[in-house]
Amino acid sequence: MADRITWLRHQFKGEGPRLRNAGLLALITALAAMALLGLSGWFISAAALAGLAAGGPAVAFNLLVPSAGIRALAVGRTVSRYFERLVSHDATFHVMQRLRTQLFAAILPRIPGPLSSLSSGHLLERLLGDVERLENAWLGQGQPALVATATAVVLLLAGFWIAGPVAALAMLAGFIVMFLLLRRLSKVSTEPLEQRARQREQLRGDLVQTLHGLPDVLAYGLRPSLLEQWRRRLADLAGLEHRLALRHAITQTLIQSLMQWLAVAMLLILITPVRQEMIDAPMALALMLLVLAAAEVTLPLAQAWQGWPDTRATVTRLDTLTGTPIPPPAACGSEIPRADGHLRVRGLSFAWPGQPALFSGLDLQARAGVPLAIVGPSGSGKSTLLHCLMGLQRISAGEIRFGGVSQERADSDAWRQCFALLLQQQQLFTGTLRDNLRLARPDANDERLWQVLEQARLADLVRQRGGLDHWIGTNGMHLSGGQGRRLSLARVLLRDSPVILLDEPFTGLEPATADALFDTLHSTLNDRVLIMVTHDRRHAERMENQLVLDV
Repeated sequence: MADRITWLRHQFKGEGPRLRNAGLLALITALAAMALLGLSGWFISAAALAGLAAGGPAVAFNLLVPSAGIRALAVGRTVSRYFERLVSHDATFHVMQRLRTQLFAAILPRIPGPLSSLSSGHLLERLLGDVERLENAWLGQGQPALVATATAVVLLLAGFWIAGPVAALAMLAGFIVMFLLLRRLSKVSTEPLEQRARQREQLRGDLVQTLHGLPDVLAYGLRPSLLEQWRRRLADLAGLEHRLALRHAITQTLIQSLMQWLAVAMLLILITPVRQEMIDAPMALALMLLVLAAAEVTLPLAQAWQGWPDTRATVTRLDTLTGTPIPPPAACGSEIPRADGHLRVRGLSFAWPGQPALFSGLDLQARAGVPLAIVGPSGSGKSTLLHCLMGLQRISAGEIRFGGVSQERADSDAWRQCFALLLQQQQLFTGTLRDNLRLARPDANDERLWQVLEQARLADLVRQRGGLDHWIGTNGMHLSGGQGRRLSLARVLLRDSPVILLDEPFTGLEPATADALFDTLHSTLNDRVLIMVTHDRRHAERMENQLVLDV
């Protein structure tokens, strides 16, 4: 537990003054509410007793001071509650923003790598679901527990000062019983909370996967079976939520009943001292009302203690994720390659962890103006070779040099700036055509965007659909496979990198369009290093150099 609290304290580091101020304001709000009820009870009872004594000897009773105190406490409680909400939420939102950014930055360098086994849905649950749950670590758990503890200490001191040790011991016994109830609630909620977390994670992951494969789901008629499966899974999740809500409600009812019985116990304990005139009746009533008002402070405790196992598990997951070793980058030096148009590979080997080598002792040279075709059967490592050249994968052995700089000694960002890669599985983003193009070059003007669209033979289609602000839908859903491929190619051309890596650039295109694009690329990129993976023998034969990879 200490490690998890240390991790949380580290995340909230820098917001300490705000959180302390928020906790202090929350305590002031709670004490003001208790004092308001206690003073009001004392004032009413004292005024009543003064009225009853009006027929006897003259009684002096000051109405102004307690009236002013009641007004001050009412206003103070409202003001302090407003500022407590303002300060605590502001600090928490700052922490959540920083944590989500840090978590995203921690995920990126570990994919591909140690997090490759996790689906996008699982990572999304870490980034969104877990961070949202941590929002409650202070607002719904830490602050209420600290305020309740401080309030209990104040009540014990007040009870001892007003009514003596018996009243203080009765309160202490009640608080111990309350602590045991909360601890029991936390313990019996651990397993359902773990089940709920697993189910939520699986549901989010499956939902993302289903949405990505929605055309196949509809095409194969899987919709009814998936809906039925989701109905059962959501019913199971609702059952868990019901169990947790029931245990929370029972515990909260017991705690509120306990506070009410404590108030009654204070009244019974004080009967004898009042009769013996050791304490006046209005003060006894004020103490009872203080205890009764403290019940409001205990309201969030059941939810706070029940949620602590969930917070603890969340911290463990995030700590494990961010603590996973980062694989060393392919380029980890500081040298800056110059665009000299010469890419050279010597003795290159690569193997996935625990797998035989995809290729070993590979040599190749590529120069600007002399395109290189990489051919070979599926699974021979053609796409992986392109990833190694760009620095997306770290090679097992050998050397890659460009611009007079070895990859391992190059600055990572500078090395990747020298390469533009068209992936075999294209990735289009929800947005406009302009948005998708400018991913490669955010400062590109419209003239340059139209130029690369012309080169990719997509300009006429874009004009027909309304121009660069045409919305392409989720993952480019409003474009055909061939159109999306050409848009991805246009994005690569926009980057203006000295080395162009194309992985099956003409997939999904009719032969005439593919041949025309091949001619355009051959003439447009004659001043750059062009390496193309292709299964089309016609295109491979038209390129000056070829590299054949075998399985």
